[in-house]
Amino acid sequence: MTRRATAQDVADLAGVSRSTVSLVLNGRADGNISRAKQEAVRDAAEQLRYTPNAVALSLRSKRTETIGVLTWPDRRHMPLALLGAVYTAASRAGYLLMMVDAVQRPGQVDALLDRRVDGFVVVAPELTAFAVPEAVASVPVVMVNCFDESLAASSLVPDEVGAGASAARLLLDAGHRELAVLTGDGLAGERRVLGVRRTAANAGLVEPVVLAAGHSVDDGYAAARRLLQSDLPPTGFVCTHERLALGALLAAADLGLRVPDDVSLVSLDDGEDLAGLLVPPVGRVERPDEVIAAHAIELLVDQLRHGRTDVRRLSFVCPVQPGSSIGPPRLRAAPTG
Repeated sequence: MTRRATAQDVADLAGVSRSTVSLVLNGRADGNISRAKQEAVRDAAEQLRYTPNAVALSLRSKRTETIGVLTWPDRRHMPLALLGAVYTAASRAGYLLMMVDAVQRPGQVDALLDRRVDGFVVVAPELTAFAVPEAVASVPVVMVNCFDESLAASSLVPDEVGAGASAARLLLDAGHRELAVLTGDGLAGERRVLGVRRTAANAGLVEPVVLAAGHSVDDGYAAARRLLQSDLPPTGFVCTHERLALGALLAAADLGLRVPDDVSLVSLDDGEDLAGLLVPPVGRVERPDEVIAAHAIELLVDQLRHGRTDVRRLSFVCPVQPGSSIGPPRLRAAPTG
């Protein structure tokens, strides 16, 4: 078994003292150690694949360099895209994550506290209000895709109203005036619909048809087919998540309609990397998971290392990916199939 490199090994290879290694690798070398010696230490550490002893560091700093993640599944699964982005951002900052299902296994929250995690990130699968467990409030907390109005914790959420507005503008800019919205329930869906309605009203259009469709591909198919067979079928659809968009695309095809020649689609992306892989690729407004996660970890680390206590409420613009599912409206009769 290969022996793990020690700080003394690094010192010997770099030709410096062990205390110099400690200063360099703990970020306290500037003003104390020459640039040349700092580079020698870093080169030696990289060559030996040296990593500091986590237990020793935690004893000295009274920090474990671990972050607890509280999350839970929605109707389908864990918020994998957001969790992956949080994991990447935390790893870059030098932190280890420990995750528990805060809804189905709330007792495990205490287990994280027993392990002395430095702080918590709460990651919600859908935009929601979430009551952070009282015991967790004893350490720094940052909330992602959720908020707790009663807790002095920073929260970072996507601008869902703005996302709905961006989706509607994609269709309006292409010339569409008869819009429909397929939506599920939940706070994110409500805010997305609000954004569509406001944008249509500002453009002087009649209020879009809003149909509570559900969450599955079958739901999107049934709702879109119903609207496309109505007396005044919409020419443009905003779907509040991508499974509804896939259902709408299938319904149009079943009725002999082509996208985007006969009907246009925009999806408010749901983080499953589905809408962009369809044929044609569906235009979408995406949740900026990586940006939100990076800022969340940055805020938490700032609290942990510098004792910052200011509470931030941040809302992030959702970027637009136009796709090729949006075209100018075409006059046509309602399908009869």
